Parts: sequence; structure tokens; C-alpha cells
Amino acid sequence: MNYDVRREHQGDRFYRQGETRSADPSMVAHLVRSGVLVEAAKGGRKAEPKPENKAEPKPANKAGR
Repeated sequence: MNYDVRREHQGDRFYRQGETRSADPSMVAHLVRSGVLVEAAKGGRKAEPKPENKAEPKPANKAGR
């Protein structure tokens, strides 16, 4: 099964955030529970990130008051 790496970790090799890891679900269940790995999107493609809301106003700087 394929998983998307959410946090860097050392497994059979060093995995960086954003990589895809193929592993046996029983061997990485503890990493899935802790949020280090998440199941990869079906079809072998990663889900596209949500677009930023550019219409949202920026917060005012309180230090300049």
C-alpha cells in the first residue's frame, strides 16, 4: 500500500515530507496513527492542495499602534 509522508522519519531509509512510501499496512500502523503517514490518494496521484484565499484581508499589525 502507498502512503504520503507528512513528517520526516527514518524507516528502511530516510523519508522526507511529501515523498510517497510503499509499505505493509501492519508494519506502519503506528506511523499512520501518529499522523506521520497518510494513505495516498487513489489512482497514484496526490490530492491537490487547497488554493489560498487571496480575497481575505491581512491582519493588522498591532505593534505599530
